[in-house]
Amino acid sequence: MKRATEIAELTLKILSCIAILGAGGWAVWVFWLGGATDWQANVAIDAQVLPYHDDLRLLVVHVKAKNPRSTTFELESKAHDSYALRVRRIAADGKTGAVFHEDQGDVLASVDLLAQVGGDYEFVPGAEMDDMETIVLPVGTTVALTAEMQMHTGSVDEHGKPDYDTNSASTVVNIAP
Repeated sequence: MKRATEIAELTLKILSCIAILGAGGWAVWVFWLGGATDWQANVAIDAQVLPYHDDLRLLVVHVKAKNPRSTTFELESKAHDSYALRVRRIAADGKTGAVFHEDQGDVLASVDLLAQVGGDYEFVPGAEMDDMETIVLPVGTTVALTAEMQMHTGSVDEHGKPDYDTNSASTVVNIAP
């Protein structure tokens, strides 16, 4: 009986050590290798053109952001993070094969989405946010919409300037008659 108790105690101690090592391995995987402290946002833009008056139309833009991670992240204006929507005019005189980059063209509107929520925007795990903006534009305009999140990493780049991680989405909309 005493021998069986000693074997059972030894077995439980060995299993406890294995459980501790397994939990430690899982923690290393989640927090170090799996990037649990990193952030990610799936950003998408949905746009609709509605009649307004005369030769003007309403461009209704929904900027949708989802946190697919299992950790919370927060954009903070005091940390110099940003969340913005830019509307740029695409030149109407492009030739065949011309390439228009998303940051090319005159800015017709710029909206600070972070300021509109008070400067801090918290994204809990699985959260889906929908920010809507309405912009008045003339008929015949073609615009590029870009929604961009920037989070300061707390470090500096090779030029000594603040380093940022960025997520963005873009689309093109024609304001048809």
